[in-house]
Amino acid sequence: MCQAPRMLLLTILGLLPVFARCFTLKFESKINHIQPPHIIFLLADDLGWNDVGYHGKAGSLINTPFIDKLARKGVRLENYYVQPVCSPTRIQLMTGRYQIRMGLQQAKFCPGEVLCLPLNEKLLPEKLKELGYATHAVGKWHLGMSRRACLPTQRGFDSFFGILLGTSHHFTFERMFRINGRQYVGNALFENENATNKYRGQFCTNAYAKRAVEIIKKHDKNKPLFLYVPFQMVHEPDDVPSKFRHMYKNISSLQRRFYAGRVAVLDEAVRNITRALRIRGLYQNSVIIFSTDNGGAVESSASNWPLRGSKGTLWEGGIRGVAFVHSELLPVFVRGRINKELMHVTDWLPTLVKGVAGGNLSMPHKLDGFNQWQSIRAFRPSPRKVILHELNTRRDASPWGKRDRRIWGKLKKLPFNATIRASIREGNWKLITGKAGYSHPSLPSESHLHKTYKRRNKHSVAIRLYDVSKDPAEKRNIAHYEKRKVKRLLLKLKKFQKQTKEPLRGKIDERCDPARFGGSWSPWLTDAKEQDSKTSHSLTDTKQQASKTSPSLTDAKEHGSKTSPSLTDAKEQG
Repeated sequence: MCQAPRMLLLTILGLLPVFARCFTLKFESKINHIQPPHIIFLLADDLGWNDVGYHGKAGSLINTPFIDKLARKGVRLENYYVQPVCSPTRIQLMTGRYQIRMGLQQAKFCPGEVLCLPLNEKLLPEKLKELGYATHAVGKWHLGMSRRACLPTQRGFDSFFGILLGTSHHFTFERMFRINGRQYVGNALFENENATNKYRGQFCTNAYAKRAVEIIKKHDKNKPLFLYVPFQMVHEPDDVPSKFRHMYKNISSLQRRFYAGRVAVLDEAVRNITRALRIRGLYQNSVIIFSTDNGGAVESSASNWPLRGSKGTLWEGGIRGVAFVHSELLPVFVRGRINKELMHVTDWLPTLVKGVAGGNLSMPHKLDGFNQWQSIRAFRPSPRKVILHELNTRRDASPWGKRDRRIWGKLKKLPFNATIRASIREGNWKLITGKAGYSHPSLPSESHLHKTYKRRNKHSVAIRLYDVSKDPAEKRNIAHYEKRKVKRLLLKLKKFQKQTKEPLRGKIDERCDPARFGGSWSPWLTDAKEQDSKTSHSLTDTKQQASKTSPSLTDAKEHGSKTSPSLTDAKEQG
């Protein structure tokens, strides 16, 4: 009597892989026999791990209803990594390569810095243009702007609207920067290759979302679209439209309240862009990717709980990114699921070019990224086994103290200098050497756990090893128990070090003065070829170039809140 139901159950279970394969084949058929899907890449700026609703823990009051809706109907990437700060993530997203290959370990692309993303690198939009895509960028570029050849419209994008620098005032688009003790102020907003002040007074995210919607409305449905929207949200300064300023009155911390408001603006922008895709009839054939560029900045009231660390650190809170893929083209059986396969931001170029668009990966340089489309759409194992999180020989080294010598002996006997700031991931194992940065978990200011939570003492050892699958909060350093694994990972770091290009030093050039270009930060160097130098991106021809197309800034009244700090620090906020 029991045999029949049991046999039926076994038959159904046996057929499940067949059904899954059918869904996958159906999707492959769509990819192969109609135009390539539209690709919408939404990049948040400094978004904390705990600051989206579907991650919210420890009493976080921040809500992201529309981001949550897309994530829960898509594939959530919960083992996905970015870089500790803004520009390195953008470098690796656009090239599919580690920044050590280009000597950009130190690149911040500050105002006046002569560095830009090397012109011999082929970028993601250039590859997609070869496949017939219309390519548009709206938002924050932050990959260099010292000369015209560095601009987005010279690197594969048909159009650009946004700031070329790493940050600006959210209402005025002004950027203040101190060079050699002198403060420079200029407009940072560009439309294609011309500075503009027409949008002064509009909140940046609203202006970007509006432009993205306009691009979608005007887009030819018969041509595939690549729309890249690197928002300035939720990066400081602490300002937000009044509508969002009062959304979180129940949060007592003013800074956290403003931060939550910026998250709400981001959520609304994602909603408006997605709605435009539906109205235009592009949604059904679109792949929407949402990612942050790095972990949340704890000093700006972001929360990466329960992960340790902040933006700029090598802890999970600095490099594990919020991300998901949403598409009606995904097989039904993967929608709404969490994907824990290992993935890195370098993987997007091969994934989008080959996996989604069906192109080839013929490139001038070898890629570090992998095509992850099978992992995303069919939950197959990730082809990635190793991630180099960072290797920077120019950062201040950590001391080699008594505890280090007691456990490991003399530093010179190790296969890699463990005082260098570096981190590598292999499988579930993560090794950190040198100075990793701020190491405490960041509770939301409104959390009820502040009364009971006790901070750990600062780490005083140079080598840390964690099994992040079992210990994602990196509470227990087991390096001294797993010495063989540590030495194997140190050998891998040594191998990467041999492949590393000498870090380039981008000098700050005072000829970038916005006053020379109608009051705007503009390209100031000619398009002479860069010197083939291992130590700098100095240009062979540094003739001054006055911009004839940059309009002067009007003396408009600043629309920012009185609580918004001026962006005057000489250190570029990545």
